[in-house]
Amino acid sequence: LGMATDPVGDRTLPLRERKKLRTRRALAEAALRLFTEKSFDKTTLEQVAEEAEVSKSTFFRFFPAKEAAGVEAETELWTAYLTALAGRQLSGTVLGELHDTLAAAIEGLDSGWDRRFLATRRLIIAEPALLRYVEHYRAGIKRQVIACLADKLGLDPEDLRLHLVAELTTTAFTVSGRRWVHDGGQGGRAVLLNGFDEAIKAIPATST
Repeated sequence: LGMATDPVGDRTLPLRERKKLRTRRALAEAALRLFTEKSFDKTTLEQVAEEAEVSKSTFFRFFPAKEAAGVEAETELWTAYLTALAGRQLSGTVLGELHDTLAAAIEGLDSGWDRRFLATRRLIIAEPALLRYVEHYRAGIKRQVIACLADKLGLDPEDLRLHLVAELTTTAFTVSGRRWVHDGGQGGRAVLLNGFDEAIKAIPATST
């Protein structure tokens, strides 16, 4: 797989952007580490900032809440999906296009994402507050996907077909991802992507 290099070390990016990415990554890593070691509830936002060697005000420049720092691997994935979809010209079935777009977004994430995602998903299973946050976040992503599709296809955002394909794509990834996490990420990202392909193929064919 042709995975993208880590943007933190991408020399084509301006130094300022690399520093911002490095700080964001340090905060996310600190949150993931502390939440795993101490639990989400017993870790304060101030402790996360201190662990990453930044101020509390700096934390809020990157994350709106403590929960957000702990699920950064989720944010990376779905942000990449939305960005890819916004720049994609749709030519096939909508479900097929969403599948290809999300698969390409996953493939393009840096090589360290697998480890962060596995740790994040394990943490979410143990922390109800983080699970609620992720569910709320994903619902927002689906609304944005629907709005993007409606604009590209000239359809009403309330068109039921758009809601279904957006939901099906996310659910197919969730189901395949759950199995991959349960197996400890065995086989790497290729297995995750293959499982996602199989989940999409298991969806009964529609006319959309």
